[in-house]
Amino acid sequence: MMRKGLAWAATLAVALLAAGCGGNDEEGESAPPNPADRLTLFRFEKFTSAPRIDGGEVSLEGLTGKVVVLDLFGTWCPPCRRSAPILVSLYERYHARGFEIVGLAYEATGDPAQSKEAVAAFGREFGIPYALALGPKVVWAELRRKAGIQGAVPTLLLMDRQGVVRDVFEGLPPGHEAALADRIERLLAEPVAGQAK
Repeated sequence: MMRKGLAWAATLAVALLAAGCGGNDEEGESAPPNPADRLTLFRFEKFTSAPRIDGGEVSLEGLTGKVVVLDLFGTWCPPCRRSAPILVSLYERYHARGFEIVGLAYEATGDPAQSKEAVAAFGREFGIPYALALGPKVVWAELRRKAGIQGAVPTLLLMDRQGVVRDVFEGLPPGHEAALADRIERLLAEPVAGQAK
């Protein structure tokens, strides 16, 4: 019990400082409370786009009409590395049905060129087929203000076809990928705006 309490305190401290990974790093322990339980649905206002590591940009407007996971991650973060193959699998499973993933990387290098190279290497290592971009700070500012999310990675934001954030996963502990897949399925099953049922 003491170990669980210490693990939870460490995770909370890291999240509050926005300096560590966050999420749950221990096999078999329960996850911290999911903020989706208290989430108020919202749209991003100030965050509109991010620079892709392969050039160009990814924009929220360009994702309208698709169900999207925004994966806020760091290449240096062990839980982010564990979740990468899960996200690749989900992308391959649902992409043809209108599902996208955008990886927003938060690197601590202080050098954009070095950060881009680290993220590109991460993409190659895990065979990531979806867009990878450098994450703007404004994303975390809006998440703190609108949803009380503090800044631990990985954080997965699940958006509907209209760009509304509908679910948030802080971390993706082992076994929780089924819950994420279920929520993706539900959003994909919702009627597309302007189309008859």
